[in-house]
Amino acid sequence: MTHETGFLSDPIVWYALALVLFLGIAWWKIRGPMLGWLDGEIAKVAGELEQAKKLRAEADAVLADYTERQRVALEEADAIVAHAQEEAARLRATAEQDLKAALERCEQRAMQRIRIAEAEALAAVRRAVVDQAVAGAVAALTAKLDDAASAKLMDQAIAEVPHLMPAAAKTA
Repeated sequence: MTHETGFLSDPIVWYALALVLFLGIAWWKIRGPMLGWLDGEIAKVAGELEQAKKLRAEADAVLADYTERQRVALEEADAIVAHAQEEAARLRATAEQDLKAALERCEQRAMQRIRIAEAEALAAVRRAVVDQAVAGAVAALTAKLDDAASAKLMDQAIAEVPHLMPAAAKTA
């Protein structure tokens, strides 16, 4: 028995031809549903991509809003700090002026008290000097005068008392 080898007698050719035929029929029958499924997946991915773009745009808008709010808040904080510094400087100047005025008033009161104390001390010294002079004069007169001269001076002094009363009332 001899075997002829021909192209059509090889089983691999037939297997290959069957495979090509199967793939052709499968492509012809499956192509529509497969393309529909792929188109659906593409549409689904495109929808998700569009949703992601919308979410990105919303996130950008929210970020811009919060960035603007932060900028405004920082400006307000800077304005508050500047105002507080100005107010502190004004209060410091006012306090310095008030302190200076209070110190001047205290100094004036102290000077007034010193003048009063000086006047009182001077009056006390004058009274002491007058008292000593009078005491000295009394002692000198007492030592020089006898009883008759003393009685005569006393009578003269008593006689002058009515004349001294209006002068004493005027000075008091």
